[in-house]
Amino acid sequence: MRLPKVAVAHPCLGSGGSEIGTLQAISALKRNFDVTLITGGPVDLDRLNRYYGTSLRADEFSIRTVPMPLGLRRSAQFAGLRGAFYQRYLQQVAPEFDLMISAYNVCDFGVPGIQLIADFSFVREWRTQTHPSLANHRKWWYGNSPLRHAYLGLCDTIAGQHADGWRRNATIAKCEWAAGILRTEFGIEPKVIYPPVVFDFPPVSWEEKEAGFVCIGRVVPEKRMDAVIAILERVREAGHDVHLHILGWVDNSSFGRRLKGLSASRNWVLLEGSTFGQKKKSLAAGHRFGINGCEVDNMPNAVAEMVKVGCIPFVPSGGGQKEIVDHPALIFADDNDAVRKIKAVLSNPDLQQSLRYHLSRQALKFSVQNFQKSLREVVDEFLAEKTAHAADRPSVSEVSAA
Repeated sequence: MRLPKVAVAHPCLGSGGSEIGTLQAISALKRNFDVTLITGGPVDLDRLNRYYGTSLRADEFSIRTVPMPLGLRRSAQFAGLRGAFYQRYLQQVAPEFDLMISAYNVCDFGVPGIQLIADFSFVREWRTQTHPSLANHRKWWYGNSPLRHAYLGLCDTIAGQHADGWRRNATIAKCEWAAGILRTEFGIEPKVIYPPVVFDFPPVSWEEKEAGFVCIGRVVPEKRMDAVIAILERVREAGHDVHLHILGWVDNSSFGRRLKGLSASRNWVLLEGSTFGQKKKSLAAGHRFGINGCEVDNMPNAVAEMVKVGCIPFVPSGGGQKEIVDHPALIFADDNDAVRKIKAVLSNPDLQQSLRYHLSRQALKFSVQNFQKSLREVVDEFLAEKTAHAADRPSVSEVSAA
């Protein structure tokens, strides 16, 4: 009996939060489906398994790499252009599969499929609204310039998508906040599936944990690691001897150089670089507190990992990240509010104990089992409806006879 053919697509498997959903989608479907991963870059399965705590084998699914023009094959730049060739390829191969799944945001496959919403970067005019820190970063490129418009126009032409083609897909949101935006702004009714946290963190008692902070994520302007340093510097000035580990690759971009400079002049800021496996587990489990600087973050896996490992994380009020911690003492409106709330928690051991109990209950939402079970339900329902619709359509002979 032929297994249904399912494609799980992701533009490029790096070290972000959407990759874990991609890998877990493959893990959830590999037993009952013929699964193919389609991506626009190389796939280092050993690295991905180590980084995300998965155990996928190369013989459990197929891999297709999207053909790219020579200049884009190994380039990390021009993400929009790479994405255009990626999306055009998905339309070309969609007829080969029973189901297409976009593991990163909306996609017009040319046929109905399933899409997981990682963030709202697909709405171009929202980019600087959701991440105000980008307004002052590379204005010549991200600003409202003729060069930018020409570039995006070229991307649209290559992609060949219909503006509303993605609306025919079944949509999965990572949190209620994202689901609310999809309802009010696009008239889409999504299913909410919280992302999985894979790591089996080593148990470390509260007394053994260091009274410091971890910040985990891509080191890019919208993640605002520089603002995190400024916040904790003010906390230190108030008499709290805390330090900060930043877990993420620091490149040689202008923002990367800025962060290196801030760290070099502060011995309490440690840049750990790309961190995974046992080192990541030990650092996260070995510290009492965590912090996220991104002003609007959909549902960051890093914060869910902090909760799962027993950290007390502080997060901005924008996006779905507040659903992870779900406590007013841990959600800040701006940097001044962050300083106030961090100082209040650090000064109150009883509040810390109460927050730890609250967060232990929150951690139960982010299980691998719940994610895989919920995704399989969406896939089964989608394919059942597709089969039913196919059965309702008249055959060629019936149409001819009519």
